[in-house]
Amino acid sequence: MRCLFRRCVTLWGGVLALASPGTVLAQQAPARLAAAPPDSARLSRRLHRLAEVQVRAVGPERFATGSRHYEADSATLSQFRDGTVAELLQERTPLYIRNYGPGQLASLSIRGTSAQHTAVLWNGLNITLPTLGQNDFALLPAGANTRLAVQPGPAAALYGSGAIGGAVLLSTEPDWRPGAHGSVQADAGSFGLRGGSVAASAAGAAVAVRVAASYRQADNNYSYTTQEYSGSVRRILTGAALRHQWSLAPEVALRLGTAGQLTASAWLTDTDREVQPAATGTNRHARQFDQSRRFVLGYRHQASAQAQWTVRAAWFEDILNYRDDGLLSNSRVRTTQTQAEYTAAVGARGSLRLGAEAQHFNAVLNEYVNPVTTENRAAAFALLRYDPRPALRLTANLRQAFLPQGNPLTPTFGLEWDLWTQYSATDSLSYSPAQSLTFKASGARSYRAPTLNERYWNPGGNPNLRPEIGLGYEAGLLHRLTLGPRTGLQTELTAYRQLVDNWVQWTPGPEGYWRPRNLRQVLTQGLEASSALTLRRGAHHLTARVAYALTRARTRRPTPADLVPRDQPLAYVPAHTGAASLDYAWRGWRAGAAASATSYRYTDATAQAFLPGFGLLGGSVGYALHPANGTETLLLLQATNLLNHAYESYEGRPAPPRALVLSLRVGWR
Repeated sequence: MRCLFRRCVTLWGGVLALASPGTVLAQQAPARLAAAPPDSARLSRRLHRLAEVQVRAVGPERFATGSRHYEADSATLSQFRDGTVAELLQERTPLYIRNYGPGQLASLSIRGTSAQHTAVLWNGLNITLPTLGQNDFALLPAGANTRLAVQPGPAAALYGSGAIGGAVLLSTEPDWRPGAHGSVQADAGSFGLRGGSVAASAAGAAVAVRVAASYRQADNNYSYTTQEYSGSVRRILTGAALRHQWSLAPEVALRLGTAGQLTASAWLTDTDREVQPAATGTNRHARQFDQSRRFVLGYRHQASAQAQWTVRAAWFEDILNYRDDGLLSNSRVRTTQTQAEYTAAVGARGSLRLGAEAQHFNAVLNEYVNPVTTENRAAAFALLRYDPRPALRLTANLRQAFLPQGNPLTPTFGLEWDLWTQYSATDSLSYSPAQSLTFKASGARSYRAPTLNERYWNPGGNPNLRPEIGLGYEAGLLHRLTLGPRTGLQTELTAYRQLVDNWVQWTPGPEGYWRPRNLRQVLTQGLEASSALTLRRGAHHLTARVAYALTRARTRRPTPADLVPRDQPLAYVPAHTGAASLDYAWRGWRAGAAASATSYRYTDATAQAFLPGFGLLGGSVGYALHPANGTETLLLLQATNLLNHAYESYEGRPAPPRALVLSLRVGWR
């Protein structure tokens, strides 16, 4: 019934944020199947009983029809509240995380593209490091956010520079539940792991406050086996300690009258870690300090039942200091961002968002041509959604970027068409879809602005680099099936193809140092399949997911200067990745299992050397006590690499063996 409610509201002019597919499945409650859709007279009588709906917090996903979408539910976020975004994505999605070791650099590859081709947004603003053009997902604690989603595929019209392979969306939302809520957790685990977290929120009629904090450290002194001339040698890993990692994320929201909301959010992180040396290399006692200070001030105003506008201003500071036995490098980048959006209904069946944003970078690096370097970027965008019929949803988006290196124009088109729907009757006048098959398709042009390092590094920086340009398409089928009250199955299959031109590659030059050039063209294509089952029967809650990705990423040869042969597979892009998870709760008991598999990966451009594939299995079991005083005490045991496989995610960096983590959480409400 609620699913039909959403469709009717869209048809008659309500502009609503799209609900996730998993949420829709959990809410459907049909009684019996109908051989044909209900007649229009019955639907009309039901439409006239709908209450008025106002515009509220329209997310960018509304304008991303035709695109695949992953989102972590609240149970998953709760399980990884003391972990990182890298750990969550590695266990719960088929996305490939290239990890240099526990607590070390973790980069994300989506659909065969590079780590620089993934945009990362926090509360609607890009937080990608402008010097490197990528994010280290090991530096992003998952518990600081209330929402984590991934949109694979080109999406520059929605998210700006870097969204060639996809986008990772992090955000926090005010908790307006009245009263105080919160929890405290402590963790202890293998190889010297120690940590904890605090999350608390309180709200009244006009003010909501939320704070999340976490801390952890680890010795990472596990044993591994390496091959030497004398044979296999067992060693203890040194020089890989996570000395400390802490995160603090406070947020305050104020309701200003009946139409406005002012939100102030901050995210402070600090990490001190040793840089794990290669197993066969020399320990240079490398150490890296990473600090980030992020502040966002936003105001959203409900102009009418059909329109709203939002403005945001942000200030970020990112510090990266590295040192080893022979090198000292310090960098600091300050970013100022502003963004304004206006969203309004277009007739009875559409919605339009107009917006603009600007960025100013101030980088201080001794390695640059000018130790203090500044750069400005801006963009304007228009996002249109139109639903000519309840079963047909269309989007057309456009972003015009203004960069020092050029002004790429990136359009996006999307389509979702419900090919077939089978209804069930909940009563004599009410019907809701019990089974549906939806065709999805999208096409997009995307771009990535050259990084500050690529333009200004001395020696080697190339200020004449052009933006990388991607052109991608995808199409697929989405099947939803309601099996009973609060029980549903969702299956999706997607095929995609994308060509990335002006791919920047660092190559050795005749001067004796490396320099970046727009050297290469890369074609990525593949298939993605996933299925999710949600079942709730009495006290039994079960969620099962399985996902698989087939990825083929190969070079083209658009310039004679590219020495890599045509049709050569890219390094560190596995052809096959998969993930499966099972979460079960019954009364106070909780149990879970997660498995992932990765096929072999080539380690260089010759397609000769490779790392073998590996599979991982993890699990958890816990019990929660619920006394009558409104508190909850949870004791949880989690295990990773249960089969104790020896593997490497990156060459020369042995991954940890079997490990255990014991957590104690006390919550109140």
